[in-house]
Amino acid sequence: MNRRFARPWLPPLLLALLLAACSKSESPGASSVAKAPAPAGATAPKAETEQAAQQRYLAVRHSLRLQTEPQAVESAWKAAQGACNAAECDVLESAIEHSDDQQPARAMLDVRVPPAKLDAFLAKVTALGSVGEHRIAAEDKTDEVLDIEARLKNMADYRDNLRRMMATPHAKLSELIEVERELTRVQADIDSLASRRKALANLTEKVRVTLQIVARPSVIERGTWAPVTHAFLRAGHVLAGSLATLVEVAVALLPWLLVLAGLIAAFKAWRRKRRRG
Repeated sequence: MNRRFARPWLPPLLLALLLAACSKSESPGASSVAKAPAPAGATAPKAETEQAAQQRYLAVRHSLRLQTEPQAVESAWKAAQGACNAAECDVLESAIEHSDDQQPARAMLDVRVPPAKLDAFLAKVTALGSVGEHRIAAEDKTDEVLDIEARLKNMADYRDNLRRMMATPHAKLSELIEVERELTRVQADIDSLASRRKALANLTEKVRVTLQIVARPSVIERGTWAPVTHAFLRAGHVLAGSLATLVEVAVALLPWLLVLAGLIAAFKAWRRKRRRG
């Protein structure tokens, strides 16, 4: 806060409320795996307790590279989009580059898939061509998730205590104003933490799949002499480009050449006339 509290006892009270909220918060591991309360006298099975303690939050990513015939790249890309719609996935990016004489078509699809539908989605996608590459990576986000959840719990308890202070009868107006400012700041922090938790949920509760679809290389492209072959194929295009440049230069100089030829002809005519005179 930029100004001092109107009452000297109010800052220590707010600090005491915050410390009380922290002391009552659960441990990070328990907050992330909280389950329904057991009936009175019942004891949680040891297996469930161990499973809860070992819960991890992983951001899993699959990177696939499919090869198809050059003319089938676009159809495979559209089929992959259809499989994505069937799996109810979230599309992060989808693009295609159409082919020309030198560069075959390429397509990509970047999505997030629910884990329950991941196997079905991968089965449909890998059936669209031959899998040239399939990499799987996982990043552990457990510490970050548990830290945010614990902070959310503490801040929520602190906010509730501030609201109870706002409802205190016979409170001074200046005190209520200070508590209201603190409550606004705490709520902003809670909203920020909730946004970060939602972003982490998108990473850990769904599997990211990045799909690249490329044209299958021809036999001659896969050979040892592929660079030489490519150079010969490019030679014709280089020659055509040079001729095109020459034509452009000739067209640009043609009017000036005509003007220069006219001036030379006029000069020669003037000299002949002068000699006769």
